[in-house]
Amino acid sequence: MTKKVLCMLFLALFMLSVSQATASNGTQIGTVGARSTAMGSCFRGLSDDWSAVYFNPGGLTQLSSKWTIGFSGAAIMPRGSYTALPYPAAMAPFSGMNLNEVDATARNFLVPALGVFYKASEKLTIGLGVYAPFGLGTEWDFIDVPASYGNTVGISKDKESYSDHQVITIQPTIAYKVSDKLSIGLGVSYIHGKMDLDMVKLAFNPAAASWPALTVGLAGYGVTLPALTPDQYRLLLENNLSGAGTAYGANFGIHFQATDKLSIGLSGRYCTDLKLEGDNTQTLIMHGDAVKFATLDAVPAAAFASAEDPTGAATKAMLMGVFSGMNMTTKSDVEAKLPLPITAGAGIAYKATDKLTIVADASWTQWSTWDVIEVEMEDADNLELKQDWTDTIELGCGFEYSASDMLAIRAGFYTVDSPVPDATMNPTLLDPNRRNVITGGLGLNLGKITLNFTGEYVLFADKEINEYEFDAATGVAENYAGTYKFNAMVFTLGAQINL
Repeated sequence: MTKKVLCMLFLALFMLSVSQATASNGTQIGTVGARSTAMGSCFRGLSDDWSAVYFNPGGLTQLSSKWTIGFSGAAIMPRGSYTALPYPAAMAPFSGMNLNEVDATARNFLVPALGVFYKASEKLTIGLGVYAPFGLGTEWDFIDVPASYGNTVGISKDKESYSDHQVITIQPTIAYKVSDKLSIGLGVSYIHGKMDLDMVKLAFNPAAASWPALTVGLAGYGVTLPALTPDQYRLLLENNLSGAGTAYGANFGIHFQATDKLSIGLSGRYCTDLKLEGDNTQTLIMHGDAVKFATLDAVPAAAFASAEDPTGAATKAMLMGVFSGMNMTTKSDVEAKLPLPITAGAGIAYKATDKLTIVADASWTQWSTWDVIEVEMEDADNLELKQDWTDTIELGCGFEYSASDMLAIRAGFYTVDSPVPDATMNPTLLDPNRRNVITGGLGLNLGKITLNFTGEYVLFADKEINEYEFDAATGVAENYAGTYKFNAMVFTLGAQINL
């Protein structure tokens, strides 16, 4: 196969891999602290326990003990299905594409978080937070290689579509009480991310466009070239991408105790680009057609000569390779600068009674930074991948009710739209539509130790995408049109120890 065709197919598939490999809102976790999560993650205005390191570090001055240790573990259980829309007739449908409703493989994710803080003085608190702001992944079986394809090697995995994303943040943090009412906080973050992505795409068979002309041309050599079968208009491309990288960031916050009953919080998070380095293995899964292979083999190379290939040898080898029934694998080192979004928000906490506290939050996430992504490749020019994601607004509210000195009852709700346009939507993102989340939990005060439990139900409205977007050169679909159904359950256990 010619280097030009290989490069074109590789670039199209790698760009799609990058676009699916990192975080949309579907992988933005935010399960730091069971207490704060139970109140709809509306904690910027309250921020009076260890999880303020994530929501609003300015609130850490409210910690009353010399040492405060907090931790939580969230079990995230996403579930979903996808029903593919058939390719239009003009875009060469493939019989191995599953058009039935396909369930994602049931996968559960454990996401821990930790904070340790020292109150150096009445005004100064220092400490360290460790948490995972992004993560999760999916596994699907969308494509089977039909017997008519003629390749006995096939795809390397039974479930060919797999993604796993992990991002961990280590954040030393300092908070200072400027006055009786005002506190500020700042955390500096080291961010490490890793990613594994397996996927299979359907590309145009590079021989298909020239097949009619080739049939006529070879007739002059007394050769009858068999017509392509319907499945031979596309080639299967398997892509396996693995990489890791680092970024740096800052998390800042302001906490203002306006009155005895009302507090206000402002916070924001900034990150540099995640510089991902890794390797990509791409496999072209060729058709196995002994008749076409033998027919092409019997033709002199000169019959395939052109201005680009004066001897015709390269073109003949490419055509025979397409029908050889072999798998052709190439490996490359890759680098990509993946933008992590800026987030800013505000929240309030109002103590309605001695027992009831009401909270509300609003935040903005700059997903429009996923506009153009820079990709660097070994032995190739840099690329710019256009994504056109949009910014999102998250709104939420919640409450905490102290039923007794020992027992607290909490609940909340938040909603946020998906930043991903229909033109790049795919099932790996876990975020096909507006996300509505209902939360609830309990707290048990045992003196120096407080135990917390939270349950969340994450509901997405069904999403229908009625049109594919195809790369004009390669025929690779840039999105997955069809019907998406997703939901998730999240259970979080946490504790705070005051020493």
